[in-house]
Amino acid sequence: MSMTDAEETPGVRTRIAVLGTLAELHQEPIKYDLKTLRRLVKDLQPDLLCAEIRPEDWQSGDLSTALPEYREVLVPLSRQTDIVIVPVRSSKGSELIAPKGGTLLGLRRLIVRLLNSLLRRIQRLASGPRAINSALFGVTCHSICTLIAWLSGPEAQQAWSEANRALLDNILAAVRRDPGRRVLVTVDCRRSHWLIHDLRRAPDVELVDYRHL
Repeated sequence: MSMTDAEETPGVRTRIAVLGTLAELHQEPIKYDLKTLRRLVKDLQPDLLCAEIRPEDWQSGDLSTALPEYREVLVPLSRQTDIVIVPVRSSKGSELIAPKGGTLLGLRRLIVRLLNSLLRRIQRLASGPRAINSALFGVTCHSICTLIAWLSGPEAQQAWSEANRALLDNILAAVRRDPGRRVLVTVDCRRSHWLIHDLRRAPDVELVDYRHL
């Protein structure tokens, strides 16, 4: 179901906030560690938490490949509260594919590695959840990810776009099945800026800062 094809409930707008996360960096000694993430989500107490977990993994109960923020924090938290987790990750690959062919392959791979290292360094320096979810960081992250996708080639760009589109469609499908809830979307900060841009276009969504959910 696409955003334009999905049926909307007349007169009902669902309040949604997007919270960018840092995958394995949450396990490092930074301000935005796993304890901070747990405290933040517990304080927000969303009705629904749209998580980057594949639906088939959620149904099977096998979360061995899930990101650490879900395995170690958010899934256990949901079991202790009234928070309902909705798995929304694409069943296909969700990461940018490294360059596989084309001209200057070695050079492009080197630049992609350097850009990924630069992004990780910026994430560590930003450190806190407010900084990671700020407009300034979003612009910086978006620029770096766009350049990585361009260097990786058309195949990587298409896979990245399809995974992001599936994520968006899964979120909107969950929202439209149960409209009017307070929804928190936890998503890798590398795609949060893209997701925020598209959620703003959904007429039945009220997009808010995560601190105001």
